[in-house]
Amino acid sequence: MMKMTTEAAPSMDAPITGKHRQTFLRMWHAWALGAFAIAYLTAEDASYAMHRFAGYAVLAAIVIRVLATMPSLLPLARNRPPLFAWTAVAVMGGAGLAAATGALADAFKGMENLHEAVAEASLWVIVGHAAVAFALFGGGRQAAAWLSRLGGGRGANT
Repeated sequence: MMKMTTEAAPSMDAPITGKHRQTFLRMWHAWALGAFAIAYLTAEDASYAMHRFAGYAVLAAIVIRVLATMPSLLPLARNRPPLFAWTAVAVMGGAGLAAATGALADAFKGMENLHEAVAEASLWVIVGHAAVAFALFGGGRQAAAWLSRLGGGRGANT
């Protein structure tokens, strides 16, 4: 029989801290960016089902981030530059709005133009957020080290 411990996983009420927070944020960014990229790249494709699925995955990522982790991450925002926080809010708002208008466009065909416009604008907001993150948090060397760690490598400086 398996013994249950209280250290299994952080609860929704407990703040996500340290290693768990970093792991969550990396996984969330991969999920949200990957889903947005698939949705964006399949917009004009014959594979509408993939576009739709990826859009709902973006919407789910935004909802999970807002409901499950935003309250626990707010104290951490005090140590971040306001520009970075605003671009993060803009990304989640823009990508969330693109996903929500896409879901509405399934039911109301008149929403398609609004959905396309919001998705195009969201792409540029995402690019802006990435540029701010690179400028504020060490640029390419830090990103290369992060990607290397993610892939199981020894790091960029080794």
